[in-house]
Amino acid sequence: MYRARPGACNVARAVEDPEAVARSMPPGRCPRTLLRFRRGASRPRNQPVLAILGRLLANLLRLLTAPLFLLTRLGLRPRARWVHLRLRSKIVEIERPVPFFVDWFPPLAQRRPTSLALIRELVDLVEADPRVEGVVFDVPPLSAGWATCQSLRELLLRLRAADKKVVVYLSQGGGNRELYIASAADRIVASPVSQLSPLGLAASVTYVKGLLDKAGLEVEVHRRAEYKTAAEPAVRESMSEEQREQTEALLRVIDGQLRAALAERPGLDAEAVEGLFEDAILGAEAARERGLIDATGYEDELPTWLSDDRSVTPVVRAPRYYRWRKMSLFGPITPPRVIAVVPVHGAIRGGPPGTPGGRQLESTVASLRAARRNPFVAGVVLHVSSPGGSALASDLIHREVERLKELKPVVASFGDVAASGGYYVAACADAVVAQPLTITGSIGVVSARLVPEALMDRLGVKVDTVRTAPHADMLQRPGRLAEREEAILEREIDVFYRTFVRLVAAGRGRPEDEIEPLARGRVWAGADAADRGLVDRLGGLDVACDEVRSRLRGKLSERAIAALRPQVMQVRLLSIPPAEPRPVTEEAALALLGEVHPAGAELWRLARGGERVLCYAGDLPEIT
Repeated sequence: MYRARPGACNVARAVEDPEAVARSMPPGRCPRTLLRFRRGASRPRNQPVLAILGRLLANLLRLLTAPLFLLTRLGLRPRARWVHLRLRSKIVEIERPVPFFVDWFPPLAQRRPTSLALIRELVDLVEADPRVEGVVFDVPPLSAGWATCQSLRELLLRLRAADKKVVVYLSQGGGNRELYIASAADRIVASPVSQLSPLGLAASVTYVKGLLDKAGLEVEVHRRAEYKTAAEPAVRESMSEEQREQTEALLRVIDGQLRAALAERPGLDAEAVEGLFEDAILGAEAARERGLIDATGYEDELPTWLSDDRSVTPVVRAPRYYRWRKMSLFGPITPPRVIAVVPVHGAIRGGPPGTPGGRQLESTVASLRAARRNPFVAGVVLHVSSPGGSALASDLIHREVERLKELKPVVASFGDVAASGGYYVAACADAVVAQPLTITGSIGVVSARLVPEALMDRLGVKVDTVRTAPHADMLQRPGRLAEREEAILEREIDVFYRTFVRLVAAGRGRPEDEIEPLARGRVWAGADAADRGLVDRLGGLDVACDEVRSRLRGKLSERAIAALRPQVMQVRLLSIPPAEPRPVTEEAALALLGEVHPAGAELWRLARGGERVLCYAGDLPEIT
């Protein structure tokens, strides 16, 4: 709660207990609304007695089987001191919930991605286990963004910082991403016949204007501002200077991180790394000779590379080790408090209920509202991995984040990309966290319209229209817009762009004239965005959770904060639950208090602003 400085006055107690203020006022002037200033996590409500009794009974039944449980756990205890984790090709920060039966069907199970959140939990268990000496990561060719690869690489570095050995096995070789991750390991082993491909970075854009011209199609584009280049492939035949500038800036950041990571390998420096890029493709044996990897071997030979004396070292598979560490005799009596992780992934779409876009929007809004109402949610991380999408859907999600922020701390965590609408939805968060390699920004607006008039003329298709207003068919017309209609669209684009800049400025707590030069549709790497104040902290989901915990200090005990764990919250509903009325804010409460007790309201403002209050006598008569 908001409190005045101790000793300033008793108005803090009066605002916390508005009934006391009401009782002190003459009849007819008492406010009926009870004002409560609430920040941070709401207090959990009393659980239904039957639910608590049911959990107690379940624990009592488990107690009866305690000897069998302990014997089972002892029998399943892994004897190996190394954990072997086989990654899947697709790596994501958060895996969407799937039906329980998926794991029973191998074709479906193999298509599931590897979750960084689950790997992070495994790393926590390994760090706390003195018996485990190290972890083997089996890394296949990856389908993941650079920010995700950076988060995975940081987990390998965490293990090494905890005095755990790390070995990366490249069974199918690897390119830029795989080598970037593997460079964090103590030892890299590759299959003898595999190829290593340190090709360096490139970014290509395919321009289709010539093809559209031959087909008789044209694209009308309206944008704000010059760096908003999403529609360029349809209207240009080569890269604009603005697109080239921001692309080179992105590549410069990623290339710097890649070169620095490879140069950390023993025996490699900047000159040696440049030589690897010049050679581009190396066989496994040549890569070993150049110092890019440490050894070659097949999977069955891998246990001999885990110790310096080449003796066989037994390993335990990560799923078995994880299940064993998670075995628990007793279940919780009441649900624990958590940090809810609400994902905003993929293109942000909207639409009527029942459509794919409508279901996505409803699920996101419902998840945010559920997190707001759930008394066991202490704070929220909005995990954004989206290039943007619908302006309307982005604004609706942004509104829910604003409402959620009124009651609980909200921190945005950016994945591989959080640009345009992806940045819009998170602009009002208490803090924004991104990896240095996250693609973010793109604070701008673009609108594109296909003009098929030339193709229709070629095919002999004509359209005749009857209007009741001058611009009734402007959105369906096959030809180009008239000058007045273009002006209408330009006006609306400009209004939304200024709204976007104003929204970001408010979220960042900075003037609009400071944000606008950083906007203009420009894409930034996370490191550059942090330098310019568009991002608060650099890091992954774990850093975002730490930021939530720091904002709960003073509201929860240190023990309760330390016990908070992230938990994905994704509600799937056929319709969005109704929104709660906006609670009375501090300023609104002060305005109401000013009507019934003007001096008390003024004193509260003084105390809140840090002013020293020398004397206050609330019962002095008013001289008229």
